[in-house]
Amino acid sequence: MKEAVLYFSCILCLSTCKKDETRNNDTSEEEEYVVIEIESDWFEVSYVESKTYVIEEPISSEGNVSYLILGDNRAIMFDTGTGENPPVDGSKIEHIIDQLSPLPVTLLLSHFHYDHNQNIGEFDWVAFPDIPLLQSLVGADSLYDFTNDDLIVGNYPSQVLVNEWLSINTDIDLGGRVIQLVNVTGHSAESIAIIDKTNKLAFMGDFLYNGELFIFDPSDLEAYEESADHLISVLDSDYRLFGAHGSPEVSFEKLQRLKDFLVCIDNGTCKGVNTFIFGFPIVQYSYEGMIIDIFL
Repeated sequence: MKEAVLYFSCILCLSTCKKDETRNNDTSEEEEYVVIEIESDWFEVSYVESKTYVIEEPISSEGNVSYLILGDNRAIMFDTGTGENPPVDGSKIEHIIDQLSPLPVTLLLSHFHYDHNQNIGEFDWVAFPDIPLLQSLVGADSLYDFTNDDLIVGNYPSQVLVNEWLSINTDIDLGGRVIQLVNVTGHSAESIAIIDKTNKLAFMGDFLYNGELFIFDPSDLEAYEESADHLISVLDSDYRLFGAHGSPEVSFEKLQRLKDFLVCIDNGTCKGVNTFIFGFPIVQYSYEGMIIDIFL
């Protein structure tokens, strides 16, 4: 079932997240991305300020977007890409990072689904968010074994060495730049967002992006709503939001709309349509231009 679900989500993302259309509808026109000239036939790289790189895969099946977040002393790579591209000198994404910064890079995954971790083997230093669930699953050898439920599709990666644990809801200094990690459950239990307090940016992963959103179990609706509440409480309208698929930037207003949408589903005001994706039952909800699919 899960392979069909993710395949369908890819099609939906690509069909509903076209960059030009989404930017006109959902993002501020006050600031433009600056395109970076890099050697790549696969990636498009731009920045929203001088130390925040947006790494897009516009021709991938997933329309993925990863982010390289630089401080003065270290860099955070938020997700690794789909791994669908041909390697360049044995590298699928490392050669792109090397063109952007000489800083030591820490890989941090927004969550564990297969389309966010496929180049994990190219990173020498991997950090996990310090979430009790993950701590309980990592042994004394510091190895984490990915499960089928984690990946959803495929069996790679099978495991990873956790080099560092990064605290949740605590300031992390990258050198002249302070970020915080927030555990945003709902899409998956380990999902995190990065809040850049210095530059008023927030990186949302698959919790919120420009496209159809997915809840894989009805019991996760409450967690999704609680996470939206928390993000609204710690962010304000000066923040720029960025998602992991489709057109990168998400309007701040869409975060509040997501919360209203989840409440509408929860209290029964929004009426879903029972339908099927590749033969698997879902309830699909629509609200003010947004769609959420809940798998049964």
